Amino acid sequence: MSFQTLVSIDEVSKYYQNGFEALKKINLKIHNGEILALLGPNGAGKTTLINIICGIVTASAGTVKVNGFDNVRHYRKTRSMIGIVPQELTLEIFETVFNTVTYTRGLYGKTSNPQYIEKILKDLSLWDKRSNLLNQLSGGMKMRVSIARALSVNPKFLLLDEPFGALDAITRNQLNEDLLNIHERDHFTAFFVTHSVAEAVFLSTRIIVLSHN
Repeated sequence: MSFQTLVSIDEVSKYYQNGFEALKKINLKIHNGEILALLGPNGAGKTTLINIICGIVTASAGTVKVNGFDNVRHYRKTRSMIGIVPQELTLEIFETVFNTVTYTRGLYGKTSNPQYIEKILKDLSLWDKRSNLLNQLSGGMKMRVSIARALSVNPKFLLLDEPFGALDAITRNQLNEDLLNIHERDHFTAFFVTHSVAEAVFLSTRIIVLSHN
């Protein structure tokens, strides 16, 4: 069976002036529609790889292409295809749930679509909280808002950088199930970084391991 490649990572390395090599010749094809889980110990370069893919960090060598576009030469094009759920929650705590998700969509140059935002918030059990300020939400609800922001831009490719590590097991499992249900309906491609083997097995269609050099 052949698969269409959405993200192509070819010979990507990242090293610094002090001689530290964070990544060494990484080659990876991420297929359209799959959820790829990335496992690895602290310091293996998982977050560095995520940051290179989305263009926050520039690779020292090698290339990354998203849907055929080089993510350096065509940064705006590739960045518009990517939704990111980071490790750290970066939310405007005195804004409402609905407004912060809508604002994120606008940052990507997407036209206003209240009906689509409503659907996302309902998918993530946030609709009843739409008028709440973010500082009124629990940690699990704030993470749901972070996912909603990433999904608000209709991403072709969703990057999740260990977002659930600080959550309790029940909340984590509920979010995993919700994310899987949304993926089964919308068929986006996802790259999920996690320390949890059980989470990787539950969510992903394929698992890779990044080890220390």
